[in-house]
Amino acid sequence: MAANSFAGADPFDGLHSKYTGSVILRHRISRLAWLQAMKHAPAKIRDYAAIPPMVNPKTLALLLGAGGGVPVSDWSASGAAFDGAKVAPDLTRQLLTLQNPDGGWGYPFAWQARAFFAQSGQSNAIVTCFVVDGLLNGGKMPPDHPALQAAAVFLQRDLWRKPPAAGADGGYFGYIAGADAEIYNVTLWAAWILWRLVPGNPCSQSAIDRVLGQQRADGAWVYGRRAHHGFIDGFHSGYILDLLHRLDNAGWPGLQTAMDRGWEFYQRACFDSHGLPRSFAGKKRYLDSHAVAQAMATLPRFGAFTQARDVAFFATDRLFDHKRGVFYAGLGRFGKDRRVFMRWTQAWMVWALSMMIDKETPDGDRQGR
Repeated sequence: MAANSFAGADPFDGLHSKYTGSVILRHRISRLAWLQAMKHAPAKIRDYAAIPPMVNPKTLALLLGAGGGVPVSDWSASGAAFDGAKVAPDLTRQLLTLQNPDGGWGYPFAWQARAFFAQSGQSNAIVTCFVVDGLLNGGKMPPDHPALQAAAVFLQRDLWRKPPAAGADGGYFGYIAGADAEIYNVTLWAAWILWRLVPGNPCSQSAIDRVLGQQRADGAWVYGRRAHHGFIDGFHSGYILDLLHRLDNAGWPGLQTAMDRGWEFYQRACFDSHGLPRSFAGKKRYLDSHAVAQAMATLPRFGAFTQARDVAFFATDRLFDHKRGVFYAGLGRFGKDRRVFMRWTQAWMVWALSMMIDKETPDGDRQGR
């Protein structure tokens, strides 16, 4: 990752192919179709599409310890091609230069979802929250830093959606300004980060209560409120559990029942009979490396460290290319998906394995990693 200056391909960067043309970019359906085609295309097709490598702020945030990860400054420089203690402040400075005038951060590419279209670099809730989390953790920035307070303003001013009427369910956070799609992990992320930056703000409690109210009877959360958001996947389920665990550790009351029910569902539906992750709850099909990485983070939070170690060994055995020093995108019906995605695969795997190593390293002894 360092040798490539942390720039690379992403599953959602397809609209930046030199072959898109004005006709494809002009229409919602053609943008969506092209993006999905590039997302699932083999590596050779993506190479022919000539999509430029890009630096993703979320990649840098994960390396700074966003999401409860281990910052790069804690890595041993021994045997590495870079000095970990130097990389963390460098990534911090780079992230600050990538902050948008509205106070948020976004993906470096334009992308089309079914619910909305995001311009290249447009600030969104998830990237902003991950960046703030990384800057607080590995960047060692105080919550009252002007850049972080600008992010808090963005979250509250541009993304907060108030309840539609008095007595209605609490409000939620949108993904981007001007779009009202409700996605539960997005709301929980924004509520957590805003509470860290502005304790006692009027939005976080209402948003968390709303997410808790959307938990199904079986303990699961679907992705979001729209009809096409009715799926349940492993890594977003892990996001929600991780955030509830972090909120609980920070003293937020009334979360234990939801966590217990969510954890029971996650274990039952998001892993197979061998304890290995599934990308989608209850379904045995393509296994995304992102789901594998998230499992390594979520399992230890709830005491399943032995299972997490088994997942880690599975990842290094089945998903790592030792010759190239990269993780594969996943495993499908026809074997390994050998595509390499800098954010979606590499950053998440480094993030997850760093936490696994950290838990097995005696306190104060971080050499020889």
